[in-house]
Amino acid sequence: MVPFAGLNRRRSAAAWLLALLCGCGRAITPAAAPAGSHAVTSTHLAAAVEPEVNVSSAIPESTTTDEGEAGEGEGDDAESADASQESAPTTHPLDGWSSEQIDRAVARDLGSLGAMSVGTPNAGILINGVQAKPSELYTLVSPSGAWGTSETLEYLDRAVKAVHAEFPGTPPLALGDIGARHGGPLRPHISHQAGRDLDISFYYRGENRWYARGTRDNLDLPRTWAFVRALIADTDVDLILIDHSIQDLLKEYALGIGEDRDWIDAVFPGKGSLHPIIHHAPGHDTHIHVRFFNPIAQETGRRCYVALVAHNVISAPEQFASHVAKKGETLAMLAKKYGVSVRTIRNANHLKSTLIQEKVAYRIPIRAALLVAPTHARIPPRRPPPPRKKPTPAVSAGLTHESSSG
Repeated sequence: MVPFAGLNRRRSAAAWLLALLCGCGRAITPAAAPAGSHAVTSTHLAAAVEPEVNVSSAIPESTTTDEGEAGEGEGDDAESADASQESAPTTHPLDGWSSEQIDRAVARDLGSLGAMSVGTPNAGILINGVQAKPSELYTLVSPSGAWGTSETLEYLDRAVKAVHAEFPGTPPLALGDIGARHGGPLRPHISHQAGRDLDISFYYRGENRWYARGTRDNLDLPRTWAFVRALIADTDVDLILIDHSIQDLLKEYALGIGEDRDWIDAVFPGKGSLHPIIHHAPGHDTHIHVRFFNPIAQETGRRCYVALVAHNVISAPEQFASHVAKKGETLAMLAKKYGVSVRTIRNANHLKSTLIQEKVAYRIPIRAALLVAPTHARIPPRRPPPPRKKPTPAVSAGLTHESSSG
């Protein structure tokens, strides 16, 4: 992340970077599907590596680097976890499978491999996704954008069920976008591409609504905090985006009911020594953005990656060289030098003609020469809260009113 002179400038710039990148996504180009393949093979993983701006590769990421979104911006979509923390290895459905077995399954029965989250949240695809269904837990704002991995939906259900268990009679939340059926760009988002992100409403006093700005007067803080707490305690959550104004209300409420202060400081931004889970992002006073790690779906995508490329289910990522045009150079000369077509360079730089200008840097798409196996995704341990202490009298007096008014 780019360092800024002062703390306030750093927070402000990073937050506005996140808001900017929550805009329209990139286009994905269909790839030719092999004969007898599943519908998902029509999706082309067209994620690009741009070293000059540090945009992540389409290859599933190692979660070792600090992330733009998690650092209050969404520009670099490596995960937000502290690289020094990693959970114990878990068993995987493909343990013991040879590369030949995986290749055969990808070619003949892709669906048998389960959901795969391939690539990064900002540059990825979803294979064998599952569509969320309306239930007593949540309603769907946009069914066509309600596709995710089975793990993502299981984590969401687990957290919402925890709220229902603590507060019987809880109304359903409004579930916004998760992702497109095959992942990739989903307007107006930059993320939501790999089946691990979702937008969901707060709990409100009275009827739950979609995209209503949360305030002290209209939020059901007991239920909303119970939901956020369950996400942190009971799921492999990566990050939670909530506007700082709502964070202040939740933090005040949580401390008031006896949550451990050190744990609160660790999961909210500010004083904790660990990387926080909850982050500020402009525009998130109307809903919560949640991103999960998917230990199974990410690892399945990693193990199957070579076979997915070999059978044209996805395409290997492109990288971009940066070439500063010299006097006398033409687009045809650049195309010949880098072994690509003139049209490819024009498309990459949005050029309306074949004319180029001296001393201007142009992006040159280059197909990766070698197919590099993705690295293993590091999933950090969960952070369950310590037992609550005795709540303060002021909060205790208001619990019945707040939690029963929904």
